[in-house]
Amino acid sequence: YLAVDPGGRKIGFALGDDDSGVASPLGIEPYEGVDQTARKIAALVEQLGVGRVVLGLPTLEDGSTGPAARRTERLAEALVGLGVEVLFQNEYLTTNEARRRARAAGRSPRQPVDDLAAQVLLEEFLATRIASNVEKS
Repeated sequence: YLAVDPGGRKIGFALGDDDSGVASPLGIEPYEGVDQTARKIAALVEQLGVGRVVLGLPTLEDGSTGPAARRTERLAEALVGLGVEVLFQNEYLTTNEARRRARAAGRSPRQPVDDLAAQVLLEEFLATRIASNVEKS
């Protein structure tokens, strides 16, 4: 899986799989609008041989969505149009956890954490899948 933490200025990436349940931060790129960002993600999917993209869906505390979620949904539509399989993962509080991890690792507070946020959302996604598969056994 390629996890994408989409933001208004930057997008973070992480990579992981079902077998190990491990997610690793991959990098941060500038957000360049829906179409350009979708092309960038599709190229990364091809380059890495990734099967699916897990797209962080920003929600509010009450679970409702706002303008950021609509932008993410437009990005998902563009990705699907490019032949990329997209799954959503609620990203509520992933940035807070990413900042906590960055502090613990000694990262500068000024350094972006979008890659760590993508890692957190992918870890949550994988944990849910693994738990679901265990329950089915």
